[in-house]
Amino acid sequence: LSQMDRNAPDYGSGFNDFNTFYIQASTTSKGGSSGSPVVNIEGQAVALNAGGSNQSLSCFLLPLHRIVYAFEYIRRREIPPRGTLQTVFKHITHVQAERFGLDPTAAVQEGGRTQDATGFLIVDKILPDGPASGSLQVGDIVISINDKPVAEFPEMSAIVDAAVDREISVKVYSGGIFRTESVAVQDLYSVTPSKILRLGGAVLHDMSLQKAVYASAPIYGVYIAIDTNGFIPEKYRDCRHVIYAVNDVPTPNLDTLMDVLADVKRDEPAVLTIKNMHDLRNENVVIARHPQITLPNAVFTRSPATGFWSSAPYAGMAVPSKADSISTMSASESEETTTAVDSVFAKSSGIGSFADAFAQSTVVIEASSICPADNGGFESDSGIGLVLDKRLGILLCCADLATNPTHMYAVVFGGLARVPATLAYMHPLYPVCFLKYDPALLAEEEEAVGAVAVSDLDMAGDRARSQDMPLDVGEQVTVYVGSTSRGIAKTPATVLSRSIAGSTTCDWCMNHRYFKTEVFGLAPAVALGSTSIGVVCDGKGRIGGLWVQQPTCRHQSSSGGFMVGLDIALVLPVLQSLRVAEDEVDIVRVLDVEFSSRSLATARVLGVGDQHIRQMSRGPNAQSSVFMVSRILSRRGPDEPALEVGDIVLSVDGRPVRHINDLACLYSRDLARLRIVRKRVEQTVVLPTTGLSGVSTRHVVCWAGGFMQKPWKRVLERANRIPSDVYTYTSFSGSPVNAELSETSTFVTAIDEQPVQTLDDAVRIIQALKSESAQDFNARVAGGKAFSSGMMPGRDVIVRGVTLAGQELVGTIRTNDHYFPAWQIRRGPKASDFWAWSAI
Repeated sequence: LSQMDRNAPDYGSGFNDFNTFYIQASTTSKGGSSGSPVVNIEGQAVALNAGGSNQSLSCFLLPLHRIVYAFEYIRRREIPPRGTLQTVFKHITHVQAERFGLDPTAAVQEGGRTQDATGFLIVDKILPDGPASGSLQVGDIVISINDKPVAEFPEMSAIVDAAVDREISVKVYSGGIFRTESVAVQDLYSVTPSKILRLGGAVLHDMSLQKAVYASAPIYGVYIAIDTNGFIPEKYRDCRHVIYAVNDVPTPNLDTLMDVLADVKRDEPAVLTIKNMHDLRNENVVIARHPQITLPNAVFTRSPATGFWSSAPYAGMAVPSKADSISTMSASESEETTTAVDSVFAKSSGIGSFADAFAQSTVVIEASSICPADNGGFESDSGIGLVLDKRLGILLCCADLATNPTHMYAVVFGGLARVPATLAYMHPLYPVCFLKYDPALLAEEEEAVGAVAVSDLDMAGDRARSQDMPLDVGEQVTVYVGSTSRGIAKTPATVLSRSIAGSTTCDWCMNHRYFKTEVFGLAPAVALGSTSIGVVCDGKGRIGGLWVQQPTCRHQSSSGGFMVGLDIALVLPVLQSLRVAEDEVDIVRVLDVEFSSRSLATARVLGVGDQHIRQMSRGPNAQSSVFMVSRILSRRGPDEPALEVGDIVLSVDGRPVRHINDLACLYSRDLARLRIVRKRVEQTVVLPTTGLSGVSTRHVVCWAGGFMQKPWKRVLERANRIPSDVYTYTSFSGSPVNAELSETSTFVTAIDEQPVQTLDDAVRIIQALKSESAQDFNARVAGGKAFSSGMMPGRDVIVRGVTLAGQELVGTIRTNDHYFPAWQIRRGPKASDFWAWSAI
């Protein structure tokens, strides 16, 4: 032990001890050993292992005096008295005290102690508006408290804890003067949050002493601990912000905030006054909106007698919203969509140019997720979308706004009208997605806020370039990009290149994998935000392509993606299908292989005939390469026809393959007739294609803190075998699944030794495992009688699974139906169906 009176270490995380000594030692203990006992040579416990330094072998040990104090009360089923002055003290040596001008002899004469003490305690921080504010000062050296000499933390703690809700007399030295101050001792439990509100996915509680000390801020307001569903605007969810008022009513604590929100309807926005803990001079007024679907709003209250937390429903903002009261959107009857040529705009809608029409087709899209899914976590974002069909409520946006299929969407028109929307189709091959909203809801909003000018960006009408004429290298184009203010940026550019964009994920990444496709590049490369989207028009003003960001996995790029141009012919079939289909659109068919290009010279060596090579190398659409199968993405039975690695595809359904786009997506074709070269022999094969869903995840189950869903396509590509249709991929920190199952990326094959093949199987088994005593336990916790109710409601369960590599696993968990109850979210088969939450 190298030091017995060390001040508490600064861990740099905002959560640090204070007003206690630490013992410093040199050990090799690392993370995970915190809380283990430190014993002397005779086997007696002298401290608890608490922390360490990453730069050295220094270890920080917590002395036992506070632990023993609390333990003596707890063993008697009593609550240990705890007092606070909302003041941080630090220990200084006698030499340091003399530098402040304190003479040791004078200190003893004034009632202080120097014998058997290594120094004094000095005031290091005083919280604004706290008990010591206005009496003690930073730099005061403590001489005595209640006429008792105080030179160490244990002496101070004993006096303060014994004087809760009373005043103490503190003699201090500062600036050459001894003086005595009377300070009220506050109950520490009164500034320790004992109530938590889960509201719209946000977790709120009273400002705590720990956070106040970290930020040198007053203990006032409601702290924003976390927000997973987008109730609080994203900028203010960084664990540094405090709510000071709601709808202009001050909220000094959580109870006041709950009272204010009790009469606010679910659809009504709440106006929050928020301050940064580190910048209290400035305040921000923001709008908070309750998400469409979240976990139930609830209040969690800690029992001081037992330490357990009980839950109860919170009635505030509980009125069902419009989105909750409808399961599907109704198609509105209105006039047919207008075409996009300038002359037609001027004639039918009063819009004089394409730029005007583009601006009025631009909307702001807000997205927030309900839970993790498809390798996406709790996420929220906002970006730009384009109205493609206002009569049917169809929007287009970039793929970064659909990284999680459980996203809930809100569309803001003209900065005024706000309506909910659903993910109608996420293109499995190209980085765009389609949303749907109910035009009837927009009409209702317009009745309240006034008419909003909305125009179609008719990519399939007279304004569109022919699908058989992709933008060519050297063409002069104009890029239109929208903004949240409905302004637009109009940038002239030149088509610089046409190339094949490589795979967007590495082999070990589980993010959505965008296949190789032909894209075009522009000069200058018009920069966009990751959640924006642009339109590329040719020299005649016709829409020829989209300008979007192609996402990449975090292993490949820290920037998140790169800009690409997509021919509109690649995505128009989806728009056409969405216009006529009510159920999920399922038109994308693929050969489920990856291709690589080979030069014509190499193709000749591999067996491609001279006639085909001459055909490919001549004419206006001359090409210098062919495409060869480089990877098989799905496995077929031994008797099923399939492509093989090394096959060169010459034509599809009689049409020569000149571009990778001729192979990447075969819309609505269940069978494909291919002319190929296999092992230097030209032959014809007829193959079934594989359908790719635009919204594959419509059911997510949360059990024991772990999330289960149907495996998405990237999982199916990576797995050596598919033993079940239930895949678990992540979990809540501290949950039974997180703590007890070493591998979470697993196909679940059995729960409680009952076979699992589908999510419905899992739900049925989980329902049978649910503890009948959960509600009774919660009631006992609320009544301070949790210890008399027996064990936490739950049971030991055996879970079997198979990893992506095909390794079989078995483990056990102890479920916890009190803190981690089971629930699920489901979404119907229609593109306009919303998610719905239910308990299991």
